[in-house]
Amino acid sequence: MHPPAEIFREYDIRGVAGRELDAEAAEAIARAFGTYLAERGVRRAVIGHDNRVSSPMLYDAAVRGLTAVGCDALTIGLAITPMLYFAVRHFGVGGGIMVTASHNPPEFNGFKLAHGAGTLYGAQI
Repeated sequence: MHPPAEIFREYDIRGVAGRELDAEAAEAIARAFGTYLAERGVRRAVIGHDNRVSSPMLYDAAVRGLTAVGCDALTIGLAITPMLYFAVRHFGVGGGIMVTASHNPPEFNGFKLAHGAGTLYGAQI
């Protein structure tokens, strides 16, 4: 599955789980993000997920994607987004992925991508 362009939004990646965003798309997105990090000298990333039904599947696929491109994935499992941001700083790693669709309806899911002291947005996504 090639993720549809409309899931790449200004501040995150978000779409309907299972239709616009499945395990194959999640793995591809994580591979691309792991490559992005590696090109910037980052070899470790924290990854967590929220409590949506689709999150564990997308999380597992994203872990596979990160590790496939040589990124050491520090898995924190079920968490809220601020915990991911804390873990990125606490462990001193340069990146992170949070599997979440934030406040959106339950059929949605997605990714927030952290690099350095901030998150990716706009053209970076």
